[in-house]
Amino acid sequence: MIFVHEVHEAVAGKMDELGELVRTVWRPVVEERRQARLLWFWELAHGTGASYQAVSLTAVRDWAAWGELVARTAHVDEWRRRVATVRRDVTAKILLPAPWSPLAGVDLDAEPEAREVERPGLYLHDTGWPFPGQLEAYVDALGAVFFPQTRQTRMISVVGCWTVAPGTGRHHEVVLLQRIEDWPRFSELLARGEQGAQRGGWMVEGLRYRDRWESKLLRCARWSPRQ
Repeated sequence: MIFVHEVHEAVAGKMDELGELVRTVWRPVVEERRQARLLWFWELAHGTGASYQAVSLTAVRDWAAWGELVARTAHVDEWRRRVATVRRDVTAKILLPAPWSPLAGVDLDAEPEAREVERPGLYLHDTGWPFPGQLEAYVDALGAVFFPQTRQTRMISVVGCWTVAPGTGRHHEVVLLQRIEDWPRFSELLARGEQGAQRGGWMVEGLRYRDRWESKLLRCARWSPRQ
């Protein structure tokens, strides 16, 4: 299974309209043949990055299904005409799940969810750039050191870990998705930084494989299939 990761740059003030178009026009087209499934649609939390930015993640059965989907959606005139009025740009890459990733596949034959929640989920979206030649070692270390550490602290839970498929983006790049399970503790971490034992473990081990990463705080749209 492959995963399509898209960063949407909405026109100022048009974020709600973009989300509604994705929900009512794009999602039904993507899912109608059960070859793909929109999993999440997030908005970047206010004050934590670029304005009017959204992120989506879609699971696709395989490369053949992705080619068929691209060919089919190129002719969805309603989507192309309307999205041009609410979105400035979109940047996409295709992700491959790490061997240890909790999210490696999706049951595309199950009925898709359609719901709205009162309290949307919050996620931490990390992008890491390992040193040249250290991509596999970095992914292995995330699974062997970081993943168990999060299961012990239970402040966040790792949902998935992916590398970028060759030819679809930067080669030395890893995407790590984590759901925030304990917001009071996480907000304390934001306010005070790492304290005591938090400064060890992965914060030290990770420097063997990379010295740069980027974090985004994402809030699910209320209608996002997964929360």
